Amino acid sequence: MTKLSQKVKNSSSILFLLLAILIGGYIRLSAVLRSAFPINDGGLFYTMTRDLATNNWNIPAFTSYNALNIPFAYPPLAFYLTGLLAQFTGWELLDIFRIMPALFTILTIPAFFLLARELIEDDFHIALATFIFAVLPPTYDWLIMGGGITRAPAFLFALLTLTSIIRLYRQNKTRYIFTTALLASLTILTHPETALHTAASALVFFLFWGRTKAGFWKSAAVAIITVALTSPWWVSVLLNHGFTPFSAAAQTGWHGYAEAINLIKFDFTNEFGLETIGTLALIGFFLIVAKREFLFPVWFLVIFISEPRSAPLYVTPLMAIFAGFALLQILNLVNRLVVNPRNQPHQSTPLDTTPARIMFALLAGQWMFSGMAIVLVLLNSLTLTASDKKAFNWIATNTPSNSRFLVISGNSPLTDPISEWFPTLTGRISISTAQGHEWLNDKPFEAVLTSSLELQRCADQAISCITNWANDNDHDFSYVYIHKMDSRDGNYQTSYESALAQLLLQSPEYETVYDTPEISIFKRK
Repeated sequence: MTKLSQKVKNSSSILFLLLAILIGGYIRLSAVLRSAFPINDGGLFYTMTRDLATNNWNIPAFTSYNALNIPFAYPPLAFYLTGLLAQFTGWELLDIFRIMPALFTILTIPAFFLLARELIEDDFHIALATFIFAVLPPTYDWLIMGGGITRAPAFLFALLTLTSIIRLYRQNKTRYIFTTALLASLTILTHPETALHTAASALVFFLFWGRTKAGFWKSAAVAIITVALTSPWWVSVLLNHGFTPFSAAAQTGWHGYAEAINLIKFDFTNEFGLETIGTLALIGFFLIVAKREFLFPVWFLVIFISEPRSAPLYVTPLMAIFAGFALLQILNLVNRLVVNPRNQPHQSTPLDTTPARIMFALLAGQWMFSGMAIVLVLLNSLTLTASDKKAFNWIATNTPSNSRFLVISGNSPLTDPISEWFPTLTGRISISTAQGHEWLNDKPFEAVLTSSLELQRCADQAISCITNWANDNDHDFSYVYIHKMDSRDGNYQTSYESALAQLLLQSPEYETVYDTPEISIFKRK
C-alpha cells in the first residue's frame, strides 16, 4: 500500500467521526431545544438536587421527593454538578435538566471513537462503527431525557474508563492506574447501573488481557484507589441506612425468562422501521465468532447477564462494532462484484465504487430518519403540557400541603412524566408514582410498577376501580387527577373519553374542583 493510500485510510475514521458528531448531535439536540421542559423523567433527580443545595451541599439522609422518606443513597455527582452550575451561572435548573443530558450524549461519540481505536485495527471499521454508534437510538433515546442528567455523563465516564482499562493492561505506563481509578470513580459516583456494567466489562478485559502478575497488581491498585475516592459517598450511606438501599436497588435488574427471550430475539436497537442496524449487528456477531475472535461475543453476553434491564444501552458499543464489521464485509463484497481487478487493481476505501456509496447513503439516510422520528415521538408524547403545568400550579396554591393524589395519566410508570414530575412541581403526594421506590425495601420494584400500571387502567373503568385499587394497596387519597387530552401548540393532539372522569362528575362522593378540556381534578368528600 502506498503512503498516500495509507493516509487516505487513516483519515477515514476522522472524517466519519466529524460526520457522526454533526449528525448525531443534531438528532440529540433537535428535540430538547424544541421542548420547553425536560423530556419524560427527572423529577426525582431535580428534587434531590434541590435537597442537596438546601442542605448546604451536605448529603441529607433522605430526599423530600413524594414524602416517601427515600434514602438519599443515589450517587450524587450529577446533582452536585447541576446544582452548582445553576448556582454559579444563574442558569435555570430546569433548563440544565432539559439540555445538559443531550450535550453529554454528544460527547459520548468521540469517547466511543477512542474506545473503538483500542479495540479495532481496521480504520474503516472504526469509521463505520463510530457513525453507527452516533445514530444508534439507545445511545440517546433515554439519555436525552431529564433523567439523563445522571445516565448521560455516567455513560460518557464509562466509555472513557473502558478505554483507560485497555491501555492499563496493554501499556506499561503507571499513569493509567490513576486515570482508570479516577474515571471509574466518576462513573460510580454518577450512576449505579453504569458502574455495574463497567465493572462487568472490566472483568472481561482482565480475563482477556490482565491475567498476569503485573495485571493483577495493576487491577488491585485501581480497585483500592477507586474505593478510597468513592468512600465519602458510600460510607455516608452505610452510616445512615446500612446496606438496605443498595440491596433494594440490586433487585431491579430484571433477571428472568423474559430477558432471556429478549437476548434470543436480539432486539436491542429500538430503530424506527426496518431494524437494519440490528440485522447487521446480528450478522456481524456471527462473522466475528467465525473468525474465532471471542472477546466481543463474551463481552456482549457478560453485559447482558450482569443486568438485563439496562443492557440495551451498554451493549451499544458492541452493537456498533458488530454492525460496522458486517457492513464493511458487505461493502467489500459489493466492490468485488463491481470492480474488474484488471482495470482497477487497487481501491483506497470500501466506498470507492458507486454501488457501495449508494448503499451506504441509503442506510445512513434511513438511520437519520429513524433517529429524527424517535426523538419527535419523545418530544410529542413524553413531555409535560402547558395544561399540566398550569394544573400543577393550581394544586400547589389551592390544596392542603398534605394532600394525597391519585394521578391518572394513562401512561406506563417509567414513561409517565406527569406522575414523576407531579410531586416535584406541586409539593403534594402522588400515591402511585413509582420513582424512588427502587431504593426502598418495602416491596419489589416490579410489583410497584405493576401496581402503578393497574391504576392507570382505571381511566376507562368505574369508580370502584380506584377505590378497590386504593384498598388493595392500603392507600388513602383525597384527590383524583385525570389527564384527559394533550394539546401541544396545535402540533400534536390526542384525546380519549375518560369514563372515570365522567362518572366522577356525576358522583355525590366527589367534588369537581378543577376542570379544563385537558385536566380534571376531583376532591373526595
